Amino acid sequence: MTYNVREHSYAVGGLGITGQACVRFLLQQGASVKAFDTRPTASSIMASMPEAMQKIMQASMKGKIETAPLSAAFFDNVDTLVLSPGLSPDIEQVKLAKQCGVEVIGDIELFARLNTKPVVGITGSNGKTTVTLLTTHLLNALGVKAIAAGNVGLPALDTLDSDADVIVLELSSFQLETTSSLSLCAATILNLSDDHLDRHGSFDNYALAKHRIFDNALQAIVWRDGHHVAPQSSSVLQLHYGLGEALQGFGVSGSTEKPQLTFNGKPLCSLSSIHLAGTHNVLNVMASLGLCYALNKSHALNKSHALEISLEAAATHIGSFTSAPHRCVEIANNGVRFIDDSKATNVGATIAALEGLAPVTQGKLILIAGGDAKGGDINALSPYLNQFVSHVFAIGKDAPLFTTAFANTVISSDLNDAVKSACKVASNGDVVLLSPACASIDMFNNYMHRGDVFKQAVEEVLAA
Repeated sequence: MTYNVREHSYAVGGLGITGQACVRFLLQQGASVKAFDTRPTASSIMASMPEAMQKIMQASMKGKIETAPLSAAFFDNVDTLVLSPGLSPDIEQVKLAKQCGVEVIGDIELFARLNTKPVVGITGSNGKTTVTLLTTHLLNALGVKAIAAGNVGLPALDTLDSDADVIVLELSSFQLETTSSLSLCAATILNLSDDHLDRHGSFDNYALAKHRIFDNALQAIVWRDGHHVAPQSSSVLQLHYGLGEALQGFGVSGSTEKPQLTFNGKPLCSLSSIHLAGTHNVLNVMASLGLCYALNKSHALNKSHALEISLEAAATHIGSFTSAPHRCVEIANNGVRFIDDSKATNVGATIAALEGLAPVTQGKLILIAGGDAKGGDINALSPYLNQFVSHVFAIGKDAPLFTTAFANTVISSDLNDAVKSACKVASNGDVVLLSPACASIDMFNNYMHRGDVFKQAVEEVLAA
C-alpha cells in the first residue's frame, strides 16, 4: 500500500538539521505541518538556521513553532510526530503525543515509507562513517551511482528525488529506535560497545535499538569475531568477515610477509593496498566489500543497468579512498607519528584504535584521552592500556577516571598541555594518539573542533 504524505497531518519534534529537512520535505509535499523545539525561543531557533531555511520557515511556519511546554491541544488534528534523533522518545512532549493517539516515527521511517530505491544500511558503535563513505566510494567507482545519507550528514529525505541507483545509509541507535519498516538489501552492525547509555539506560536497550537494522534486511554482513553483531533471525542471509583465515566469506591469508585479503579462500588484494591506519580498518574494508557484494547478489539494481558488481574490481579502488577527518588519520610525522582519532567518543572506539595501531607501531603508543564519558565504563580500557600503552595524558571532566584505569596516567590541564607532555616522552618510532574514549562537549564544540585543536597544538610543538 502506497504511503501518501498528504493524507497525514504532522508535527516535527526538534528543529536541528534533521528537523529542518523534515519540515522542508513535508512542506514541499503539501502536507500540514507544525513543529516544536526544546530551545527557549523561536528567535534562537531561527538564528541557528541557514538563511535559505529561515526564509522557508518565515514564509510557511509563522506561528506554527512551539517552544513552551505543550498542551494536548497542540496535537489536535495531528496524526504523526516526526521526532528528530537528538530528542529522546522519553521526553514529556513525546509522552503527551502518544497519549493523544499520535504515531511517533523518525525521519528514517518516513523515508522508508516513501523510498523505492535499493538501500544498504550501516550501524555500530564505531566505524560507521568510514564504512558508509567507503561503500559509497566503491560503488561510484564501479559505475553505480550511490549517495551517502543518514547520520553521515545528508538527511535521508533529501535523497528521495535524486537519480541515485543506491542509497547508503549510516544509521545511529537514535535513528533506529523510531524506525520499523526500513527495507534493506544488506545491513551490518560493525561492532557494539558501551555507548549512549545516558540515553538508552543499559547496554541491552542500546543493542536492541541497533538490531532493528536487521528487521527487514535481506542479508547481513557480520564480523565473525564480533559480539552481539549477528541477526537473531535465521531468515536473514549472512556473509561473514574477519581477520583470520577463512574458506567462506572474507578473511586474511596466513602469510606474514605479504598478507592478502581473501574472499572464499582466494586472494582479493594485498593488505598493503589499504591505506587506512590500523587493522580495525581492514575490517571496515571487508564490511564495505561485503555490502557491495550483497547488493550484487540481491539483484537489487535496476535491470536496465546491466551491471554486475565485481569484488575484484571493487578491491582495485580501495587505495583511492580518502578517510573522513578525525578517524585514525595521521596528521604529522617527524619520526613520531601523530594520529587524530577524535571521533573516538566511546570506549569501544578507543579499544579498536589501540588494537588496530599496536601491531603496526614500532615504538611506544602514547595516548591522549578524556572528556565526557557519557556514563561509559572507562575501567573497561584497563587491559588494553596495560597491554598496548606506555603513557596516558588525560583531559576534561572525566580525566580522573583514567587514573583508576591505568597507573601511568597524568592529568593535563587542556589538550595543548597534553600534546606538549606527550611530545616530551615521545621518541623516534613512537605514536602519539588522540583517541579520547569520551565525548567532547565538556571542552569543545564537537569532536571536529577537538581534532582541529589537536592538529594545531601538534603543529605548534613541531614548529618550536
